[in-house]
Amino acid sequence: MTYVPSRAIALALTAGLIFTIACSKAGGGADTAASQAPAAPDHLKALHASDLTKGLREKNLTCKPPQQDRDTQHWVCESQTPLVQYLAEFYGKAPGRIEYIRVVVTQSGAPKTELILPLLGYVSGLKYEGADPAAARAWVERNLEAGGLTEIGPAKFKISGNLSRLVFEVKAPGSDW
Repeated sequence: MTYVPSRAIALALTAGLIFTIACSKAGGGADTAASQAPAAPDHLKALHASDLTKGLREKNLTCKPPQQDRDTQHWVCESQTPLVQYLAEFYGKAPGRIEYIRVVVTQSGAPKTELILPLLGYVSGLKYEGADPAAARAWVERNLEAGGLTEIGPAKFKISGNLSRLVFEVKAPGSDW
């Protein structure tokens, strides 16, 4: 049997107690790390720029190659007739990391919802991880004239402006946009 002086035991217990207190105050305990919520995603997972450009081309918009601005790529797709102008732009750190989509529809003359809904229906109905296309489309249709802000699945949706110049935005909640 090994003899351990009682003073050595007291010092070891004190050191252990000090270490435990220091870790809990610094937030370093295992329980603290496990209880922290994960960060909001900074992009719409499983949505790729090629999916967007393909769908926008099918809506008769012309898409340009992406422009690089520091660490972000910027895509622009547009189309216009004498009555309506469509602008869709989206941003991401890479083609598979789309963070923000913005659609602007500008109409001259008496504004018509039938000139807006096909494009906004497409964009709101995009498929990405956690998306609810039917709920998103229904929200857009209900709020087209009044505007508003909501969160559906992992995305934030915003409609602003009026039917003459409507702005529709889709954003990943953790994005800096």
